[in-house]
Amino acid sequence: MLLALVPAAAGSAQAPSAAQPHKDLVVAIKKAPPFAIRSQDGTWTGISIELWNRVGKKLGYSTTYREYQTVPQMLQAVTGGGADAAVAAISVTPEREKTLDFTQPFYASGLGIAVPANKQIEWFYILRNIFSFRFLEAIGVLIAGAFIVGFLIWLLERRVTEHYAKGVQGFGTSLWWSASAMAQAAAADKAPGTLWGRLLGMLWLIASIVAVASFTAGVTSHLAAQRFASLVRTSSDLAAVRTGSIPSTNAFDFLRAEHIDARSYPSVAAGLDALKAGKLDAFVYDRPILQWTVHKGYIDDVQVLEKLFVRDNYAIALPKGSPLRTNIDVAMEEEMRDAWWQDLLVRYLGSGE
Repeated sequence: MLLALVPAAAGSAQAPSAAQPHKDLVVAIKKAPPFAIRSQDGTWTGISIELWNRVGKKLGYSTTYREYQTVPQMLQAVTGGGADAAVAAISVTPEREKTLDFTQPFYASGLGIAVPANKQIEWFYILRNIFSFRFLEAIGVLIAGAFIVGFLIWLLERRVTEHYAKGVQGFGTSLWWSASAMAQAAAADKAPGTLWGRLLGMLWLIASIVAVASFTAGVTSHLAAQRFASLVRTSSDLAAVRTGSIPSTNAFDFLRAEHIDARSYPSVAAGLDALKAGKLDAFVYDRPILQWTVHKGYIDDVQVLEKLFVRDNYAIALPKGSPLRTNIDVAMEEEMRDAWWQDLLVRYLGSGE
């Protein structure tokens, strides 16, 4: 679950005076739903925008939004003096902190992975699960059970029942009957003949029904639950499939750092279109933005996996040494402690976030 971050340490600071002089701020911005959304009439809404608007109102600032196409362009505007701040879904990284100041984080995020929702189970996936340790371990338990029961039946029957009295051949018959009983296909003419042998055989028949049913249910559940996630569990799995992302982003930098050859797409929508068309197996980007975009137009075709590969925080970017930082931090602290903030997150992200 992604949570808003509200550091307690800032709570001790005093709010700035309402009598501060009015100042018009130029704020760099880019589309990053649900954090920054541009409507058809040109107005901006979203989690980051609504937070900034309330902070600006509290501090007596008016805002002029200036749109950019990429996060690096936004940050360059801030460092170059073209903007007083950058607001959208901007991750705080050590590299960025060398040239920028950041406010306290307002949202804990992370990289997510989108995969085709209609992806069929492939032979590679099936074989991978069949030869997994847990699968082979379960098969081994069933075989061991059949062997033990077969051996016990042979001990009880070998001196009495003819088809179990032929030395090694009789022992093989008892093992075959035990395994056949487990599969509910035991031959009646090879069944135990003594009272104790038949009691053991009856118990084994009942126990094997339960064991096989449980095993089948477990395998089915495992295949269903891991159908999408099995091919992409770690960064090394991403290297084995067709992976895409957006250049000059944390996601793309992460993939390159892991030596994963990622295909470039200009937007989240373009990447999800490639998934839908079968041109990609995985698309990596900020998880809340992936979830938002999928929910808005790809719900039947794309699924976002639960796994987070890299956790990071969203914050507002400011010029290095900006005098605005303290006042903005205090105002953000007050706003995020208000019930309005939680209502905003639920409105845009849902109660499950």
